[in-house]
Amino acid sequence: MILLDTNIVIYLHGIQLDEAVAEKLRNTTLDTCNVIVAEVLGYKSMDTIDEKFFVDLFDSMKNHIFDKAVTDKVIELRKATSIKLPDAIIAATALVNGLVLWTHNTEDFKQVKGLKIFDPLADKS
Repeated sequence: MILLDTNIVIYLHGIQLDEAVAEKLRNTTLDTCNVIVAEVLGYKSMDTIDEKFFVDLFDSMKNHIFDKAVTDKVIELRKATSIKLPDAIIAATALVNGLVLWTHNTEDFKQVKGLKIFDPLADKS
């Protein structure tokens, strides 16, 4: 199972992901959390067509809630690292739920021990 970071969700609407990556995503369960939903849908310059695309995409994904287990993991991560709160919530969600975090911002998460990270754009940068 895959937790898509905000940047990868946004790239799904563009041409940044090649067909091989997009095909892999079509054949797996995609997950999200409310921080990612808020980051994407909270973009103030988004038009209604793009907003509908993202709302429909999020409706098709499993949304992991910010529950006590995730909260406890966020606290642990924030005490052990200098990770920003939104990234800590995303990382904790992935860790608690056994998800691989797909992100192009690997630097934001490299200090999180045990977090499985994959950058689908690594060969394209």
